[in-house]
Amino acid sequence: MDASLSRSDIDDRLADAVSELRRERRRITDELEALEAFADRVRSLPTERHSPQKRQPVGITADSGGTTGLQRVREAYESTLMSVPHYVEEYDDTYVESLAEEFSPDIASALTDGTVFNNQCKQTLLSAVETSRSARDSLIDVVDRERKSVVEAKSELENLAAECGELATVEFEGLRFGTLDAHRARLQVMKDNCEALSTRRQDAIFDQRRIQRIPADVPDVTVYFYQGLGVDYPVMSLVAELLDVIAARKRQVEREMSRCRA
Repeated sequence: MDASLSRSDIDDRLADAVSELRRERRRITDELEALEAFADRVRSLPTERHSPQKRQPVGITADSGGTTGLQRVREAYESTLMSVPHYVEEYDDTYVESLAEEFSPDIASALTDGTVFNNQCKQTLLSAVETSRSARDSLIDVVDRERKSVVEAKSELENLAAECGELATVEFEGLRFGTLDAHRARLQVMKDNCEALSTRRQDAIFDQRRIQRIPADVPDVTVYFYQGLGVDYPVMSLVAELLDVIAARKRQVEREMSRCRA
């Protein structure tokens, strides 16, 4: 393994991670814009004081001039949030399912089983939209923090991989004890740097959980971000590989040092 992890390997694997983050940010931005457009549409809708006569189910379009407020809400929702480019790929929910997931089951029920789009319903919906917008603003901040952390880690990992590559060319057999000890000290510094990087990444992931207020039994947001990569923690995975490389080289050095003592 010590000859297989190069700077280009790290660049490729973390470039994929950054690409996933870029894609996720675009999707969140699309949803934010859709939420804003939906909110504008809802604000412009007049409220109703009484239940419309001969009310049809929300799922059925009324004749021209007979569309209810709840039906107009559905039209607005379907043409904004349910029309973002990634909707089918990411969610593929029905109208009711999407409302329940986006806002709450109670709001979904009020908008699909209710009889009138009154002022209370309107204000409750607008408040829920604002909560969703705020959550996505926070998630964009998490994506940006994650991208910054990954880019910084990439630079450190590439430097460590380059050092490992240099040591891979060294023949330890026959070297003097002092030279071997210097190599061992260098490898220990590399190990310490890897572990420090690992700690910073763990702190960054913890901060993301704190910002998003993620419960202890819910996976980290990085698991969601990188679900298309086949690895939940791409930086930590590379750190673990480098630590294995360093440990293997350190054992070789110490084996030669023990022979020198003999």
